[in-house]
Amino acid sequence: MAAAAMAAAEWFILYAIPKVAAQEDDSIFEQPTNMSFTFRKAPCPSYVTVASNVVSPDGIIHYPYIAADDGRGIFLLCGYTVLGLTYYLFDPWRRRTLGVIPRVGGLRLRDVAGLIRSGGGDRLMVAELNTWLLDDRGSVTIHCTVDMYGWDEKKCKCSGITAKRPWNGDGVLSHQGFLWWFDLSYCILACDPFAPVPEFYQIMFPSVPDALPFGWNRDIHRCLKVSDGQLRYVQIHGASEKPVVSIWTLSSSDPSKATWGSPTSLPLDVVWEDSSYSDDARLRPGVVPALPLVHPMNANEVYFFLDTCIFAIDLTKKKVVCCEEFGIGWLPPKIRTSRLVHAWQWPRPRPVKVTKMSPQSGPDGFHVNEIGLLTRWKSVKDFHNRAAIIMRSRSELDDTDLDDDSVDSDTSEEEI
Repeated sequence: MAAAAMAAAEWFILYAIPKVAAQEDDSIFEQPTNMSFTFRKAPCPSYVTVASNVVSPDGIIHYPYIAADDGRGIFLLCGYTVLGLTYYLFDPWRRRTLGVIPRVGGLRLRDVAGLIRSGGGDRLMVAELNTWLLDDRGSVTIHCTVDMYGWDEKKCKCSGITAKRPWNGDGVLSHQGFLWWFDLSYCILACDPFAPVPEFYQIMFPSVPDALPFGWNRDIHRCLKVSDGQLRYVQIHGASEKPVVSIWTLSSSDPSKATWGSPTSLPLDVVWEDSSYSDDARLRPGVVPALPLVHPMNANEVYFFLDTCIFAIDLTKKKVVCCEEFGIGWLPPKIRTSRLVHAWQWPRPRPVKVTKMSPQSGPDGFHVNEIGLLTRWKSVKDFHNRAAIIMRSRSELDDTDLDDDSVDSDTSEEEI
């Protein structure tokens, strides 16, 4: 409880790639417990550990991924299982997890999956963006589920999408009743997926004449995050020997009215010359860092990756305000982008079971244990087996709805 009270006023940098326990280590989880959380004071990363029967172990391509959160503490986990790409909703505070029946057919990608709560707060939705006609007709659709069992395809109003080109998704944010899908080399596509016929709005990203090129790690110098209640776009640009970090703020949380304001900019060489940077042996002046996130409550505080470190620069003070070893190594250090971290605020104080961490685990750390899996299903194996039967039946019935009695559903979504 002391740890919960401490964290109520704090925020966390949540690493988006869970640690998958090795098969021989699954004994640390007692059924139906299959997840645990390790929270550490920012800028040290917090992370999730899952049992290997929940998702397949991490890898360079098919690693599990926390794709989104609903703004109230519930996360959407994507991972590969015997069902293919599979979603789970999990809540660390109520210690519950719900497996989502995958939809049948079509290409499914984790970077187009979003999670949003209805304006009244009584319904959750998982929504996938389908952009296969974007570059041809300028149209998109969404697949969505609110009961986490059946899926619907919604046709959308797309007259506001005028710039057409192929989509390379970098993520999706839930903010002020809208989902904001974004391709950092292109634009934002925003809509209210709860609308009977969602209307999409296109917001092009600011254009700078001296943008750094996209590499294989395509979003390393750009990010879109929510800070102080507004969407902020940050970009490092300029010549590599004299780069500039700039931050733009979207004028409105209503995408139909939103435009980018004038940027706040800071040449990085000004910070390189400051003692807060030059005196830290871990930081290397002259090396352009990667750009992962913005402080969720202070938009002047921007975070960067450099080698194995994560550090923050205050754009008004023009100096480094914190620096720590990132300390997570189940992906190569070079894979350090904005899609791999979430700036997450503790949603509200709540009685949770926590345990103190060892000093080796990092400063001010604590665990949230005993994440039960799964409501609605008896076990992970039961969920996988019965989901496979449901998916096969739907395929054979040409997507005809099944009788609700075919699923043992004694847990409503309001319990999540």
